[in-house]
Amino acid sequence: MEHLIWVVKRLRNYYLYILLALFGVLLESVSTAGISLMVKKLVDEGMLLRSWEGLTFGTLLLLGLALAQQLGSFLVSYYTNAYAEKEAKELRRLVFEKLLRSSFLSVRGYSLAEYTTRVLSDLKLYRDLIGSSVVKLVRDPATVLLLFGVLLYRDWKLTLTLLALLPIIALSVEYFGRKKGKHLRRSQESLEKLVNKLGDVFRGYESIKTLPAQELLFGWFRDINEKAYRAGLRMALYSSFNSAFNYSVGYLATALLLFYGGLKVLEGSLTFGELLSYLTALMLIQMPLVETQKGIVEVKAGLPVVQRLRQVLELEEEMEKGVEFVGLKEGINVQRLSVSIDGRDILKGVSFSIRKGERVAVMGSTGSGKSTLLRVLCGFVPYEGQVYYDEKELREINLSTLRSKIAYLSQESFVLSGTVRENLLIANPNATEEEMWEALRLSACHFVESLDEVVDKESRMLSGGESQRLALARLFLKKPEVLLLDEATSALDAQTESFVLKNLFEKFPDTTFIVVAHRFSNILACQRALVLKDGEIIFDGEPKRAIEVFLSEDLQVDAF
Repeated sequence: MEHLIWVVKRLRNYYLYILLALFGVLLESVSTAGISLMVKKLVDEGMLLRSWEGLTFGTLLLLGLALAQQLGSFLVSYYTNAYAEKEAKELRRLVFEKLLRSSFLSVRGYSLAEYTTRVLSDLKLYRDLIGSSVVKLVRDPATVLLLFGVLLYRDWKLTLTLLALLPIIALSVEYFGRKKGKHLRRSQESLEKLVNKLGDVFRGYESIKTLPAQELLFGWFRDINEKAYRAGLRMALYSSFNSAFNYSVGYLATALLLFYGGLKVLEGSLTFGELLSYLTALMLIQMPLVETQKGIVEVKAGLPVVQRLRQVLELEEEMEKGVEFVGLKEGINVQRLSVSIDGRDILKGVSFSIRKGERVAVMGSTGSGKSTLLRVLCGFVPYEGQVYYDEKELREINLSTLRSKIAYLSQESFVLSGTVRENLLIANPNATEEEMWEALRLSACHFVESLDEVVDKESRMLSGGESQRLALARLFLKKPEVLLLDEATSALDAQTESFVLKNLFEKFPDTTFIVVAHRFSNILACQRALVLKDGEIIFDGEPKRAIEVFLSEDLQVDAF
């Protein structure tokens, strides 16, 4: 019920569309009921009495009612689809904004496949839910009520007898809705896993082709695909059973009524026109009654999708509060910094300070906490202890203003699917072409021939080194006051790496650099080095000595 209320509250934003659709519902329902009532007049007064005037008037009136019915149907169809499309558009916007505004850890709680499935597949199902299923719960019940009134008017005793079918229909709604909802949820979960496996293959295509992993991957994919197939087949099975059950009940009721009505006509207590009017109302009520039942089942089955969408929309957002960060004047001071994620201690009581304009390297083996340290300095990860930018503690600073002055670049270089120009403009929307070409030169992007050429790492148009160089080019356009490099040059050859780092140091002499690196040449290019082991700093000092400590502590597993 909570999720249904959430849907209703969201649909209030489109009240004008809904009012027009409701007018269409009223027009269609009244016209349908009118058609069933007019059948008696047409038959008894026009056909049986052989009245040309009655026949002509009745036919024209039926035609007018049919046209009004179709006009109502058009209004319902168009305006329900209009608000459904607007709502889908709005939710796509909200989901994307939520992705950009959510905290680092809340977003990392989802895989790319899971998030993509919820944004695209679940959103499509939600659009169908509010554009089709919910309509069935408004339009069709209204038609059912009016036609039910016609049935009561024609023969109230017989009509009340038909109410004995309602408990059967209610039980079918509960049963089929529960079954479809369960298998819809399983189908969506299997789809997420399929997308995940496809992503794994694209990301590691070369490695997979050179490893004896293809049959294993085929096996995994077949298992997931089989589960998706079974869930989809079960949904189809219960939908088919539901439809067959509804129509069987309807046809049974119709057959009994034909027999009963025939007896009444033979007795003379019912005219042929009244019987035909009753049967017309009964035939007309069957479809909206079935659609109402299907609508209830579909809404009940679709509520898990609403729940999945709400989980994304309710991700924890970063708080836009705190004092403005206007720039680094003195330096960064870290005191007793500790970080624990999912019960694992990653950083333990780390303390150090960095002067403005100082170049500091960070060394350590895999899992020692290097990347987490940089993420803390960006405000991505919650922590215990204190992190000061000048005199202001990080928790007191507005993160948007802080990040406007700093830059963070990891070894997993981010390349936007688009043109080179678009990839550069996200760092500085006001950059000129001259500035962009200069940034490309300083980052050794000699492979770029045009700012408007399309690049896409996933389609293999860029190598790992080219992707890193394009990502590094953005730094020359942003001009950060604090630059955090997390193995950002790991895919470059030594000569290119030396060229780019030299340009960064010369271009930004007053910028504070914190460089996570394993290459000793990068360490020696800095003025100072920290060595991390198991989340603790075991050395803080001169880079050459740091390398000696690194080697003596047997941490060189990642060095090269």
